[in-house]
This record gives sequence, structure tokens and C-alpha cells, in this order.
Amino acid sequence: MSRAVRSLTIAAKPASLSLVIEFVRKGALEANLPEERLGELDLLVDELVMNVCAHAYPGDSLGDVTVTYSVLAPGELSVEVADQGVEFNPLKAETPDLTLGLEARPVGGLGIHLVKTLAKSLIYRREQGWNRVTFGFSARS
Repeated sequence: MSRAVRSLTIAAKPASLSLVIEFVRKGALEANLPEERLGELDLLVDELVMNVCAHAYPGDSLGDVTVTYSVLAPGELSVEVADQGVEFNPLKAETPDLTLGLEARPVGGLGIHLVKTLAKSLIYRREQGWNRVTFGFSARS
């Protein structure tokens, strides 16, 4: 099994999402993740990449997102989503009040809550102007 780190750098725009998901799915195949888990993996990648697209580069500023994966062991995948945009630590995002009805719930926060729930591990770090969110995903998580 390859333990190589693979990276994709692409424009941080919604139209790039399908290429990013396809890229991360290659990692899922390398890690022998079960087919029934791929929807959850897609959701994690979608949420993190779309947050970069929507919030990292305000106004008309353009930027990239770099997605990296590595297979840690059979059934274990590590994925990092990185950008050089506005600093944002998703681990500090407030947990939404899930007891409220949809009409009463403020917009935002649910996606990050899903990431925190579905990822086996979740780490944020800010390094030399980069936001780096790394999550672990497992065949068993």
C-alpha cells in the first residue's frame, strides 16, 4: 500500500468541488474504504472546501485551496484542506442548537457540526499564513 502524500491545488470556487471530491475518492480507494462510507467522506470534503470558497477570500479576491491526502493504514485516510485566506478555526465554531426548529435556527454552523461529528479526528492549525484543517476518516468511524 502506498503511503505517499498526494496534493491537489485548485481555484477556490464552487465549480472546483467535483474535481476535489474525485481526487479525495482516489485516496479512499487507496485506503480500501467501504463504498457505503464514501457519501460521508464527500460531505466532509464538500463542507470544508465550500467554506473556503465562500469565506476565505472575501469580496472579489481570488485564491486557491490545496487538498492533500495520505493513506495511514488500510481503512485509514487523512485529508487536509488548506488555504491562505482569512483566518478561521472551525473548532471554535459554536455548536448549533439542534433542539430548535429549522425556522428558529440561525443560518450557519450546521456544516461544521457535521464535520466534527463525522470525522474520526479534526485538527486546525494556522501556519505561516495558511489555514490547515486536517481530518481523519476511517472505515470504522
